[in-house]
Amino acid sequence: MEVILKTLHYFSILFAGGVTVGSGVIQAAYIKAGEVPPPYIGKAFALLGYIGLGSIVTLWITGIGLAHLIYGGLAINGAFHAKLLGAAIVLFISAYANLHVYQAIKAKRPPNGALMKRLVQAGRVGLVLAIGGAAVAFST
Repeated sequence: MEVILKTLHYFSILFAGGVTVGSGVIQAAYIKAGEVPPPYIGKAFALLGYIGLGSIVTLWITGIGLAHLIYGGLAINGAFHAKLLGAAIVLFISAYANLHVYQAIKAKRPPNGALMKRLVQAGRVGLVLAIGGAAVAFST
C-alpha cells in the first residue's frame, strides 16, 4: 500500500509542478507581448487549474495516508506542521482561484487580474513554506 501511495503522491507532485510552471510560462509570454489570451487559451488555463487542484487534493489524501502508515499520524515534528500550513495555504488559494475563474467564465468576463496576481504571490509563499517544511521535516 505504501508503494502505491508514494507513487500517486509523486505523480501528484509532478502534475502540480507541471501545471504551475507551464501556466506561469504561458502567462508570462502573454504579459510580455502585451496581449490578452484568446478564449480557448483561457479555457485551457481553467482546465490546468482544475488539474492542479485535483493534484493538490491527491497530495493531501496520499500524504495523510503516508504519514499514518510510516509515522503513525501527523504528529511528526514542528517542521512538518509548517509544511502542512504551507500546503493548506496552497490548497485554499487553488480552490479559491479555481472558483473565481469558474465564475468569471460563467459570467463571460475575464478573471480579475489584480486578484489573481495576489493569489499567485500568496500561493508561492505557501509553496515555499510547504517545500521548506518538508525538506526540514524529512531530513533525518
